[in-house]
Amino acid sequence: MHYWVKQLVPPILHTLRWFSFKYGWKGNYSSFEVAKQNAGGYDADHILQSIINSTGKVRDGIIPFERDGIEYDKIKMNFPLLSTLLMLASQNGNKLTVLDFGGSLGTSYFQNRSFLKGLERLDWCVVEQENYVNAGKKSFESDELHFYFTMEECLASHKPDIIVFNSVIQYIGSAFQLLEEVSKTGIKYLLFDATAYIDGDIDRYAIQHVPPEFYGLDASYACIFFSKTKMFGFLQKYYELCFEFISEPDKYYLELMPFQYEGQLWKLK
Repeated sequence: MHYWVKQLVPPILHTLRWFSFKYGWKGNYSSFEVAKQNAGGYDADHILQSIINSTGKVRDGIIPFERDGIEYDKIKMNFPLLSTLLMLASQNGNKLTVLDFGGSLGTSYFQNRSFLKGLERLDWCVVEQENYVNAGKKSFESDELHFYFTMEECLASHKPDIIVFNSVIQYIGSAFQLLEEVSKTGIKYLLFDATAYIDGDIDRYAIQHVPPEFYGLDASYACIFFSKTKMFGFLQKYYELCFEFISEPDKYYLELMPFQYEGQLWKLK
């Protein structure tokens, strides 16, 4: 019965259902900083504590996977990322170094480590906010998993084969400045994942309101919906597009506008 009801309800009603929710993506602010002033922020203590607890369970083998503080009973595979990592390792003597920018406490590392255990050498380097790096160094760092406060600090110790922005570039107000710096590092590959784009030539600044099942309490943070034309035009100055993919099949809504999370692999020219 539920299936037939879903098919008969006009699509606009599904859109209005999302639009009326307390949670989701709201607003059209004049700048990232203005949106940030009206949001809570990813560095809130209760968000970090939730992620410490869930990641600790993955580390200890109690659960197989976590993401954003949500615990899962099986690994949610990320095949574009995994296949890219295996390709790079095969080209590099079965060794792999990843710079995971904004990688939390190692979510993607723990997601993929069992599939990479045959490598001769794996260095997974997470660059994060100060409180996450402190927590990572204290409770999660290992011979394979490393935490750094800045990209420069990471590059002083490692030569990454790839830099990964997994659901993170849209939360960085100085995204284009950062990508300019990344292009000068000589890191050969750049992977975007779970990034939302909009049509047109202008980026949109919004606030993402997150329900309590993620972190135990309501959370909100500023985010950018990038103009795909603008972002691709910028990246193509430095990189060649290898492939694109849809990160997940679900559609979401920025108020009345539907979008999907996308990803790409780029290769330095």
